[in-house]
This record gives sequence, structure tokens and C-alpha cells, in this order.
Amino acid sequence: MSSRIYFERYAYPERFIKEPIKKGTFITVVIPSFKEDDISPTLNSLITCKPTLNPVEVIWVINHPDNASASIKKQSIKTVAEIEQYVTDNPSSLKIHIVKAFDLPSKKAGVGLARKIGMDEAAFRLNSIDQDGIILCFDADSTCQSNYLQEIEQHFLNYPNATAASIHYEHPLKIQNGNLNSAIILYELHLRYYIQALKYAGYPFAYHTIGSSMAVRSSIYQKQGGMNQRKAGEDFYFLHKIIPLGDFHNITTTKVIPSPRLSDRVPFGTGRAMQEHQNQKKDLHLSYNFEIFKLVKSFLSDISKASLLNNLPLEIRAFLRDSDLQMELDKVIAQASNDQHLKKRFFEWFNGFKMLKLVHFLRDNYYPEQKLVEQSAKLLSAVNLLDKPQLNAIEALRIFRDLDGERF
Repeated sequence: MSSRIYFERYAYPERFIKEPIKKGTFITVVIPSFKEDDISPTLNSLITCKPTLNPVEVIWVINHPDNASASIKKQSIKTVAEIEQYVTDNPSSLKIHIVKAFDLPSKKAGVGLARKIGMDEAAFRLNSIDQDGIILCFDADSTCQSNYLQEIEQHFLNYPNATAASIHYEHPLKIQNGNLNSAIILYELHLRYYIQALKYAGYPFAYHTIGSSMAVRSSIYQKQGGMNQRKAGEDFYFLHKIIPLGDFHNITTTKVIPSPRLSDRVPFGTGRAMQEHQNQKKDLHLSYNFEIFKLVKSFLSDISKASLLNNLPLEIRAFLRDSDLQMELDKVIAQASNDQHLKKRFFEWFNGFKMLKLVHFLRDNYYPEQKLVEQSAKLLSAVNLLDKPQLNAIEALRIFRDLDGERF
């Protein structure tokens, strides 16, 4: 096992868990926590989960950078005390450990490093009992259904070759007064529209990559070098290293409920999108033009030497040239023994990050953003799932939720 995965543990052993892991533990839940003022809903959600066959432990990583304000550092200490008190007041078979990742180097501190600290520790502890268990990522402001731990355990027991999984999620769609939260409806619709549009286009790695709703087998986590230290988007980059390995699953028999709150803690994501929409810096009514995915579909429908060498759409050629990817693609083509081999190598090379870059290139240079609900209707019409001329955002979201909730 590579020691670089455990760099933080070896560098700062005083931060880590001294109590041995309980024999037979199969799932370790990792929760990064920064500047959280109410962690009781998350704790209660996990502690009241239905019992699992094997022991489960939680690693709660309370973190802040070394240049954090006094109030943030005080909040970290308060959160530790709140968790300890909650555990005392609510006895449970769920073992909860706290990692005090205080005063992290400001250049590296962020959700990526916090997740890495917790996931590294989870892998280390599972290794100590010779268990290739599941590292389950959650967030300190999320909740879950009561069958959450039970269903995830059963899924990975039923599918021992599964490398990792994305877990079905649904944001709360109403605000406290009972009215619909239009911003979160539009934001989640955008996420689901993008994934379903990639599926329509024939992209094999079209999966949600949400940090609060992902799971990975410990051996795979270590094999791929562990979590990255990005301050945002760490989940996307991490899972798109895992997905091309194959045997990546969707778990749709339970549900994570992420928070729809405003937040300035990361450069992008749900909280930042909510805030920018409120401040009129981002219009969540707009999203990718469906013409992009029609073009991508025509491109992906014929991955062969003849097509890639001679018949690429002009827009795709422009993207490869602009992104300095043509030489990489030429190498993929040259090393493929036949068209079947080429297709496999192509999709290993053309990962989720490259696909997102392509979509953004086409958006910025050829197909400007359009009304999200209209584009969603075009997609649903293209796959024969729209039986009326118009629909609204909540109707579109419900259809996409149903599609994402199917097993595939």
C-alpha cells in the first residue's frame, strides 16, 4: 500500500483515531465539516438508520485552515463538543469518531483535503482488520432515508465486484413557509438534464458525481491514489478516475437529501449556485443548448479509425485543436489494434473531464445557453418521454428524478 495515501496520518499522528476499529466493520462514513452551526439533523439521520448486518463507523473531520478567523476556530471547537454531547445523550451501535483537522495549511485546506484526511483514515482502519470495506461519503448538512446504511451495505454485498457507486439524491424542494424553492428546483434540474443528455448522446460514463452521495470500495480508493486535495469539485475529479475502471453502480433503493442552503464555503456547487442566483450573478433558468448533445451523439455514434481520422464534425476538430488534444487522440488511434479496441481505449481516454470541457467549448463557441426547461423538453421529446407540448420546471425535474432512479 502506498504511504503517500496516508501522508496526513503519518505527518500528524496526534490528529487521528487511537481506538481500534471494531472487527467486521464493513462501512465507514466520512463527513467533512467546516463552519457548521447545526449538525444535529445529520447526526440524528445517521443514528436512526435501520440496523446493518455488520458494524458501521463514522469519521467526522472537523477542519479549518490555519488562517481562519477566531470565530471559525471557535465554531470548530463548539462542533466537537456538540458531537460528543450528542453521542453521550443518544447511545447507538453506530460508532462515531472525531478527527480534529485544525489549522490545515491554508494553501491546501478545503473540502478535498478534509475528505482525503477522513477517507485515508477509513482505508487505514479497514486495512487494519483486513477488510475491503466501503468508504461512504456524506456531508455535514445532509440527511438520508432510514434505510440508507442498510441498502448500501446490501448492495455492495450483493455485488462484490462493484468498484464504487453514486447514490440517489434529491434536494428538498420547499422552503420553510411551504412554497416551492425555485432556485434549487432549477439547479437540480440542470444537474439531471446534463446527465440524461449525456446518456442520450451515448456517453457511457454519464453518472452523477455528488460528494455527499458517493461510495467507493477501500481497495479501489487506494489503487487510484486516494482523494485529491481540490478546494471544490473534488468529487467530480475523484469519481471520474474510478468510473472508467468499470463496475460502477447507481444505488437507487435509498436516498440522500443534500442541503439547499446558500453557502460561500466553496467556489462552486449547490450552495454557491444558490447564492449567485440570489445575487443575480448566475441565471439558473439557463443551461446547455440541446443542440450540443445532438452533435455529441453524432460524434459518439461512430467511434472508428475511419471516422476519427476523416469524418470528425468541424466543431469537434476545433475543440481538439483548441484544447491541444489532437496529438493524444492520434496516439489512441495508433495504439488500437482494431475498431473494438479503439472504442474501449477512446472512452478510457475521453473521460468525464474532457467531456465537460467539450460541452463548455461548444457552449462558448457555437451553441449559447438556452432556457433550461425548454431544453429539457427537447431532450424528453427526443427520447419519447414527453406527452404534452409544454411542461414546467418541477414537472421536468420529477421526470428526470424518475429516470435517474431507475436501475441501469
